[in-house]
Amino acid sequence: MKLALLCFFVASSSFLSGLQAQPNMEQLLAQREVLEFSVHYGFLTLGWVKIDAVVDTLYKGEVAHTFRTIIRSNASIPFVGNKERHFHSVFQARGDSLFGLNFWTHDVAKGDFYDSRYVYDYEAEKVFIYQNEEPLDTLALTRAADSGPLLFFLTRLYAGLDERIDFPIYISEEEGSVQMDFTSRKERINVPAFGSVDAYFSSGNASVDGPFGFSGFYRAWHKADGLRVPLEAHVRVWVGNVRVRLISFERYD
Repeated sequence: MKLALLCFFVASSSFLSGLQAQPNMEQLLAQREVLEFSVHYGFLTLGWVKIDAVVDTLYKGEVAHTFRTIIRSNASIPFVGNKERHFHSVFQARGDSLFGLNFWTHDVAKGDFYDSRYVYDYEAEKVFIYQNEEPLDTLALTRAADSGPLLFFLTRLYAGLDERIDFPIYISEEEGSVQMDFTSRKERINVPAFGSVDAYFSSGNASVDGPFGFSGFYRAWHKADGLRVPLEAHVRVWVGNVRVRLISFERYD
C-alpha cells in the first residue's frame, strides 16, 4: 500500500511539474485556441480583441503557419465610433525563433481591404511595404522580425523566465522594436475567463506606432501553467492607458 501511494505521489508530482514546465514553440503552435479580450478605459469598454486559432499552411512551397487577429471598437461610445481591423499573419518557426513572412491588414469598417501589406524577404534582407497592393517603400531586414502579431507567441515562450529580449517590429511604414522584460515573479490576478489564478508578471516598452496608437511602456500577466496563456495587459493607446483582459478562452483538439 505504501509503495502504491509512493508511486502515485511520484507520478502526480511529475505530471504537475510537466504542466508548469516552460513551453517550447512547437508546443505553443500545436494548440488550437481562440481567445477574446475586452479593452477597458476606466469604467468604459472600448472594444474587443479576438485571436483566431493557428492554421498550418504552405508559403512559397514551404511549411508555415497563419492566424488572424480582429480588433473592433465599441461603436456605442461616441468618441470611439465604429472601427474594425483584421490583421493576418503568415510566419515560420525555426526552433524557438519566429520569422514573419507576410502580414496584411483589412480596415473592415471603412471597406478598405489590403490597405497595408509587409512582405519579408530574408535572403534579400529587405521588407517590402505595400499600400492597397501598390509598392510603397522598402526597409532593411537583418534578423527575425514581423509586424507585431508574433509577440503573442514570443511572450508566452519567455513568460516565467528572468530574461530580457527585444524583437524588431515593422509597422506604420517604419522599423521599431518591442523590448520585453520577463520575470519569474508570480502574482494572483482575477480574469473573467479563468477567475482567480497565479500569473507571471512581465513588462516592457514598445518603440512602435502600433494599431490604435499602441506604444510605450506596458505591463502583462501570463497564466502560470504549462502554456502561459496571456491573461491581462496594461498598455497605452490613442485615448490613454487601457486594461486588456481575457474574457473567453477555447481550446480545440
